[in-house]
Amino acid sequence: MKYLYITLLSVFSVFYGQAQIDFSNISMENKIYNEDILSAKIEKTDINFAIPVIQLGAKNALTLRFDDKSDTPKYFRYTLIHCTYDWQPTNNLQRNEYLGSFEDMEISDYQTSVNTRQFYVSYSITFPNDNIYPTKSGNYIIYVYDDDDKPILTYRFYVIENMVDVSTSVKEADNISLRPSHQQIQVNINTTNFKILNPGRFLKVKTCQNNREDNAIAISTPHRVSGNSLIFDQSDQILFEGGSEFKTFNIRTLKTRMEHVEKHLVVAGVNYTWLYSDKTRAYLPYLDDNDINGCYFVTSDDATDSLYGADYTEVHFFLDAQNLPSDMDIFVYGELSNWNFDKSNKMVYNSHRHMFEAILYLKTGYYNYTYIAKQKNADKGTFMYTEGNHWETSNRYNTFVYYQGDNLDYDRIIGYAEIISNKAIGK
Repeated sequence: MKYLYITLLSVFSVFYGQAQIDFSNISMENKIYNEDILSAKIEKTDINFAIPVIQLGAKNALTLRFDDKSDTPKYFRYTLIHCTYDWQPTNNLQRNEYLGSFEDMEISDYQTSVNTRQFYVSYSITFPNDNIYPTKSGNYIIYVYDDDDKPILTYRFYVIENMVDVSTSVKEADNISLRPSHQQIQVNINTTNFKILNPGRFLKVKTCQNNREDNAIAISTPHRVSGNSLIFDQSDQILFEGGSEFKTFNIRTLKTRMEHVEKHLVVAGVNYTWLYSDKTRAYLPYLDDNDINGCYFVTSDDATDSLYGADYTEVHFFLDAQNLPSDMDIFVYGELSNWNFDKSNKMVYNSHRHMFEAILYLKTGYYNYTYIAKQKNADKGTFMYTEGNHWETSNRYNTFVYYQGDNLDYDRIIGYAEIISNKAIGK
């Protein structure tokens, strides 16, 4: 009976219009709204650790995967939402103005877990596809919701056009006092093939570090113009804390201890993992180490099927941070936390161990992570009290050029560049 209902509802939505989005119930960020949803991850199809960026009209795709730990498969739908450069819904556009074919679709690709202690249903969406695809460039949200129109998750991605050539470079800060700890970005935009009048009014140049939004920097006015080049290199204009290389732990197997794992236990049919405790690196020298820029990948050495046989374990993190200012909170941070500050990855003080502790329910695999401090009620985090800051650190920087000239009523992405700082040092 349920499947008949789903079929009829699908037919109805195709021919009679799609559900309206209640923006009061969702936010334009990487966020999970249902406690049964786990391991949401978006990336380029068949390309590990890539920022979710695709080119408009090209044959490239993204894949969103997530697990539902409830007992049966569910009826989920998804749509795409166009956003402004600062991640607000683009109110000037209706969905049929930026989406081709249908405006929303059912998620039909799912599979149940195989021989795992934690049962789950794994869902997968590969897009753009023939049924739903963007027709304009810009920031986008993929929005998944259930048959009651209740939000399940929202995740960010980017659709770009290569109208201008963008080049970026990383150097030591012009400010002498910040040279050991910060990284300064220079952006050069070549407008030979796409003339930009009044860039201070119509242009936004936004740079993100390691997929973070809390410390992203957006500017409009170039420091100087040289021929067909707009150059953004004003002292301290695009300046980031260097941080330290990401830490790593390895839970590809729950049968033996691997990298940074103190112990595994099974209690009442539930997997538990304790990591070795960490200490702050705030005042330590730079340590060169290979990392994957805060990302993770799911796999299992304990199962024949390394994706659907991957199990879940309750992972305990510990950080010795005795001198933390009282107005600061600490978070376990990285792709494993959706690059967000949330109660699920916020650390609390464990008076028994005299350390801060956080518990995350994670799928088996290989993980990068870091600790970041954030002043209460602030938006931006800092490594000053947890990891320390070093010019030498290898960080990934992604720069997006947004344009709203030529009577456009939305933020178009007309250029894009990616660079990894100190790649010879950190990678």
